[in-house]
Amino acid sequence: MEWFYDFDWKVAFPEKRIYLMRQHNWAFAAWEIERLKGNLQPKSLLVHVDAHLDDTPDGVFVPGLHEAQSVEQLIAVAQGHDYASGRVCPPDCMQIDNFIWAAVARDTIGETIFVSHQDDEVLSLDMLRHDAVHKRNENCQNIIAKLPDGCTYKHQRYMDVPSFLSSCDDQRWSTEQTKILDLDLDYFNVSEEIAPKLMPEAQIRDELQVLRNLYQWDAVTIALSPEYCGGKEEAAYLLTLFLETFELELPAGQRW
Repeated sequence: MEWFYDFDWKVAFPEKRIYLMRQHNWAFAAWEIERLKGNLQPKSLLVHVDAHLDDTPDGVFVPGLHEAQSVEQLIAVAQGHDYASGRVCPPDCMQIDNFIWAAVARDTIGETIFVSHQDDEVLSLDMLRHDAVHKRNENCQNIIAKLPDGCTYKHQRYMDVPSFLSSCDDQRWSTEQTKILDLDLDYFNVSEEIAPKLMPEAQIRDELQVLRNLYQWDAVTIALSPEYCGGKEEAAYLLTLFLETFELELPAGQRW
């Protein structure tokens, strides 16, 4: 379980455009690399399935965010913080909850469908604009200033995969907008306590299968987030179910 001890662990299956990572901040780099290759277009649709919303907007302030043009530069921008090191997190760091707004700032993500049982309201562009104008909130003003001119970022919100699936229609998936599946395996831990409570295995397999088959995704990013899955064993178990469902063998992946 090398991935448990290495915060920078990440493996890709380039021919399938599937990226695995221990820490979710690396999803930003994966999306930007696929855009660099021409596989993702600006204003892509992101389907974010996660125990957490990960909608913290300070990702727009990460140094080098707008200037990065190469794979090496994108990797440097996405570099996160090793929380186990005991070192203080540097300012303006890419983190496991602010990478979506970082991609919005680069116009890579134009819409997000949040599928999360976190009981909070999603931060919207309208909320930021309202506080920037009517409350003269300087932080919101600075965030808006980092977004693309005429930004139209929007979102939808669902509490779980079944409610999301019940809303899907053919028209949504027939658009030319490129589409990303972003899954954090901690979604399958429904406990709000320290002790984990994973969904039944049959349900996990069913939901993984449905997500895989919903669309021929232009990119897929998978975060292990072992601490939020409940621990090393829980994360390993969920990773095994994912690999089996998506018909992948971890040794065949490439470090990136």
